[in-house]
Amino acid sequence: MKWSNRIQIVTGQTCVHISLHLLLIAALVWGWKHQALIEVSTVLISAYVTVCLAMIITQRIEHLRTIGDFLEEATTTYYFGAAMLTLFLVSHVVHNNLLVGGLGIIMLAGPAVVSLLAKEPARHIVKKRS
Repeated sequence: MKWSNRIQIVTGQTCVHISLHLLLIAALVWGWKHQALIEVSTVLISAYVTVCLAMIITQRIEHLRTIGDFLEEATTTYYFGAAMLTLFLVSHVVHNNLLVGGLGIIMLAGPAVVSLLAKEPARHIVKKRS
């Protein structure tokens, strides 16, 4: 068994996702140490939006579907971090704590509520008459 497979079995994530996590943490620490956290957050959010758009495009094209599935997994993995960075950036513009808190609740609970309310199409059972 390859070492990358062992890491995926133990952690539940691929080596690429683990590397992305470490890269994001390193970028945030670098931005914090150099007082450039707003700029780093803006770049990370714009990269997340770009990956989301690429995911939407590649999932529509049949021969790029595997890339789209990988990008979908990456966007769902990093949604929470992107939401937190967005709240950080919004809190520098909007100085109303109640408004920022409400936006945070909507951003974090919104996808869960939408997925719970999404209904599968009803299956109609057609009985054959003999």
